[in-house]
Amino acid sequence: MNAYSTDLRARVIEYVENGHTQRESAARFGVSDRTVWAWVKLKRETGSLKVEAVPRSPHKLPNEELLSYVRAHPDAYLKEIAEHFSCGISSVHDALKRLGVTYKKTPFVSRKKRRKTKNLYRFHKDVSEKSVSLG
Repeated sequence: MNAYSTDLRARVIEYVENGHTQRESAARFGVSDRTVWAWVKLKRETGSLKVEAVPRSPHKLPNEELLSYVRAHPDAYLKEIAEHFSCGISSVHDALKRLGVTYKKTPFVSRKKRRKTKNLYRFHKDVSEKSVSLG
């Protein structure tokens, strides 16, 4: 969710300063009581209602190391990659997506059979030339 505008914050604070309660101000401007309380506190402590940008940490996963690991372990699950880099699964997913690395499903194996067993079927280049029936 985007931050409320500085203009709205100023109007709410002005309404509170004109003698209205924080709860009345919240109801009038359609924000939560907690939001009004936070804005009053921010104004009191800093003298400003300006929104400070939260600094983001740099990407945790080094791109080159991640790519070399994926090349060396093409069948690795996200969980295994995350354990190797000591980070979360979603971090690995986001990094691979950012780098354009995708999981390509083997067209010969149905989803149902793929779910049943891990690595049940492995196909090599010469298999694509043969007629494969999975019945």
